[in-house]
Amino acid sequence: MAEKFIFPNAGIHFVSYKIGEADYFLMQLKKTHSWDEEYNYIFSAFVSALRSITFTLQFVMRKYPNFDEWYKIRQERLKKSDLAKSFVEFRNHAQKTGIIPIAKERSFFEGIFYNSDQFYVPTNSEIKKVPNGNVIELSEKCLIEVLEVVAECYKDFDVYINPNILFTEKALKKLNWTVEDVEEFVGIPKGYTDIKYEDDKLSDTEIRLGLLRKEGGDETLQKYLDKYLNNNK
Repeated sequence: MAEKFIFPNAGIHFVSYKIGEADYFLMQLKKTHSWDEEYNYIFSAFVSALRSITFTLQFVMRKYPNFDEWYKIRQERLKKSDLAKSFVEFRNHAQKTGIIPIAKERSFFEGIFYNSDQFYVPTNSEIKKVPNGNVIELSEKCLIEVLEVVAECYKDFDVYINPNILFTEKALKKLNWTVEDVEEFVGIPKGYTDIKYEDDKLSDTEIRLGLLRKEGGDETLQKYLDKYLNNNK
């Protein structure tokens, strides 16, 4: 008989927090003029939060079945992305040197006139090339690349981390759980919802899971996926 799945003590909401952090700083970046002193502070915070999303995803998911093999494929995809690679370099360079390699809008820098905020290659640095384009647009594009990995994880491991799937019979079967296990999971005494509902359309199990779903809390991750991915298809 298969053993019941035991959830590790780390939830997907930690990933949501990190995405929320990156989202916050990106929104602040959009509101701030590049000539303002705060601009570089905000960008530095953004790239740090952006980079930590995948770190947190690995921390949260590492104990789930087959995640390591699943993530290796996505990790290689990010490594092959010139944009994602550049933002890792920006983060590392900022942390090691304090330099944010951004040429300000309508400025001359090393003999080049910049109409918009753009990245430049710092002298004597490990950065050998930078992506062309506006800083904010490239920042959002890189966040989208990272969120595409998160979205795939949310879909492929849905029974473990998506509350809309967790409270279904599909999840019960996958986890080898009973409704009583779900009751215990959300902090309700086992058997609390075990009554005869006499519904013509839904089974007692479906009704009980629907009631328990209300106790499971709301997941904010989908909000960010909708904001950045569904609006960019």
